[in-house]
Amino acid sequence: MASIIEKLRGIAKTDSIVAEEVRRSLVETLFSSSTSLGIGALSGAACSTAIALSSGDPWLSAMAVAITVTGLLRVSHAVFLHRPDNFDATDSARSETVYEIGAWAYALLLGLMTLLTLLRTDEALYHMLSSVLTIGYAAGICGRNAGRPVIAIGQLTLASLPVSLGLFLSTDPLRWVLGCVTTAFIIGMVDITLQTYSAVLKAMTATQEQKHLTARFERLARFDTMTGLENRGAFQERLHAEVAHAIAGDQQLAVFWVDIDKFKEINDSLGHPTGDKVLCAVARQLNSLVEGRGSVARFGGDEFVLLLRGHRASFVQEAAQELMRALSIPMNIEGVSLQVTASVGAAIAPVHGTDADTLLQHADLALYHAKANGRNDFCLFEDAMEQQFLELRSLEGALRQAIENDELEVYYQPIVDLKTGQITCCEALLRWHHPELGSVSPSKFIPIAEATGIISPISHWVLARACEAAAQWPEEVSVAVNMSPALLKDLHLSHMILSSLYTSGLAARRLELEITETVLLEDNAQANSLIREFQRIGLKLSIDDFGTGYSSLTYLKKYKFDKIKIDTSFIADVTRSKEARAIIHALVGLAAELDMEIVAEGIETETQLGYVTGAGCTAAQGFFIGRPMPRAAIAERLAAQARGERWDAIDESGEMRLTA
Repeated sequence: MASIIEKLRGIAKTDSIVAEEVRRSLVETLFSSSTSLGIGALSGAACSTAIALSSGDPWLSAMAVAITVTGLLRVSHAVFLHRPDNFDATDSARSETVYEIGAWAYALLLGLMTLLTLLRTDEALYHMLSSVLTIGYAAGICGRNAGRPVIAIGQLTLASLPVSLGLFLSTDPLRWVLGCVTTAFIIGMVDITLQTYSAVLKAMTATQEQKHLTARFERLARFDTMTGLENRGAFQERLHAEVAHAIAGDQQLAVFWVDIDKFKEINDSLGHPTGDKVLCAVARQLNSLVEGRGSVARFGGDEFVLLLRGHRASFVQEAAQELMRALSIPMNIEGVSLQVTASVGAAIAPVHGTDADTLLQHADLALYHAKANGRNDFCLFEDAMEQQFLELRSLEGALRQAIENDELEVYYQPIVDLKTGQITCCEALLRWHHPELGSVSPSKFIPIAEATGIISPISHWVLARACEAAAQWPEEVSVAVNMSPALLKDLHLSHMILSSLYTSGLAARRLELEITETVLLEDNAQANSLIREFQRIGLKLSIDDFGTGYSSLTYLKKYKFDKIKIDTSFIADVTRSKEARAIIHALVGLAAELDMEIVAEGIETETQLGYVTGAGCTAAQGFFIGRPMPRAAIAERLAAQARGERWDAIDESGEMRLTA
């Protein structure tokens, strides 16, 4: 008995903390079978009416009427009034209370009917009929309503205790024994009900937890955990449906692909937690922008895709302007004001595609062009972009094949000391002769190599070939190799250079690395570290294409460069632009003060050569002095130089020719 009381206390405690969804599910078990409820009501009405009509007792007749009416009301409530589909917690509690009152009233009426039958009649058949009905009902209800044990135990008690009382009030000792058995039956059924409730509760709790877990995994599968936006998969599903709807409804649908500019630098300089906060802030801005007229998703990293609906032809340009303005607003991240810009590409359905995949591909192509334009820009897809893309992909495949087939070749262009007329350095230049396309310009295939990541193996190959060739030249002649900005992000670059020097036997002082100003402008920590490491190794460093718009005297002070190469644009204008001449004179003076060599690139005429010589440039390079040539040809020219022969006249090809 103490155990049962303890269990009852446990029920009250559990019921107060059980999840609302589980509680509602338990309440629904009361109404899950209207059939059993109807059978119970019909059985009670039939038996009580039969006893009342047969005995003619007015009290029993009144009980039969009450039992019949109560049973009908309970069945009506369960079948017609209870609607679980849109019940909330309040409705569920109200429905449970109504059921509880009806259940207890019906059980009490059955118990009282049995008690009155035992006390007011002497017919054993009446006693058996009423007792079997009531005890059977009490036993059945403990199983049916075990999900709400308070109701079940209340019905059991209200139905069975009057039966026990009626048996105890009899003068027959055998009925006393039956009364004791009935009382024990009540205690046993209470224990069974509590055990059943415990099992049902565990099962429903596990089911509910499984539902929550399933819902969580479904959300994880469809939404980005950091920003709360839809992910790529969910957005693509939405886009498929939206495209079909837009085409059917004669609407326009724009897909905007957004990429945050230089997001990696934010992560590197301020840390990934700050970068995550920036992504969340951008997500909020984009969500606010598309509210009520589209949707936004995070496609991974720092890329977002927006979907906007519109009717007017100009809505895309207007939305793009609104988008760029929204992204340009400074954001405050932990007290730090950050100015974030983005590159945006867009495509419109059905103009630029009638399926989701095509639209996304075209928006991505437009984004590529926005980045190529200098970032912080918007581009709308054009058909020419796709053709250009296909050509680039074709060229990429051919380039990979060229690497495998050894179609690439290193040419060498001489750099001449203007005082002595001697070649002091040769610049290694990569050339590609395609079997079908012919000679492919480096300006076409080098950017592809940088974008696809194959610049590293190509550069390693060029370094190895250049060092191998230079090792066969006279000691006073060095070789210059261009360093791609993308290559300076390679952690293994210094090992690559050391490997080439070691394998070829070339002294480090005879290898010159040419670095563009854009690398210094980005002020990348890794690139800066590599530049200082190159200087420790003993390599020579030169700034290539100096004066192209990014020039800063700061990094001339920051690094000890050996050489400045004046950009060809200044040399080309030297005869017609006094500004170009003034800049060349200024650079020559600056180099002299900093004890640096200064090379004039792009010398194509005798006039240009004469001017840069007179201006004080220390060296010159260009087609007039010597075109890029294969390894054997440059070796022959250097050998001729070693024999004391000079190249001081122009031959029919336009190059300086050898004279005795």
